Amino acid sequence: MKLRRWDATSRLVQRVGVLGAAAALAVVGTVSTAGAAAPGPGPARVLGKTELTFYPSTHGKATASSRVIHCEMVFVGANHGAPHHSGHVPGTVNVRVRVTCTKPVRMIRAKIGLFSNHGSKIKAYGSVGRAAAKGNAALVCRTGYYQGESAAQITAPPGYTPHTANMGAKTSKVHLTRC
Repeated sequence: MKLRRWDATSRLVQRVGVLGAAAALAVVGTVSTAGAAAPGPGPARVLGKTELTFYPSTHGKATASSRVIHCEMVFVGANHGAPHHSGHVPGTVNVRVRVTCTKPVRMIRAKIGLFSNHGSKIKAYGSVGRAAAKGNAALVCRTGYYQGESAAQITAPPGYTPHTANMGAKTSKVHLTRC
């Protein structure tokens, strides 16, 4: 069985123009990532957790206050949310993600993808006027390699800068041998 090469570029962005190819994983705002691994034929680049910050603005000037909104995207589950055998639907592999902000935002619009050397599944998720959104994608289990990825566009409430910001994250690539 020949394994496809996993590029450092976003598979989700390559497959779907969710938020615009260049903008989907670029972040406008303050971002920090944790758990980065080297891209290439081995483990793909992993962004275990992605964060961004919206600042209150006064006539274009950012002000420091307790009204700052922090948002983060985290894959849910063991092994930093890596794709795993579903505990709810036997015979499937799934990946779950959660976007959480410290205060309600105008909108969270996102997609989650589960990619394998046998195919892929991309699903939309989001919320309006809430501080969180969660998504999940699943595939029928077959022996092979799996990786999850999510991209989100967050629209801040009025009076915050930036007005919108994009964030994205990937899970580690896992090889599942039993189904």
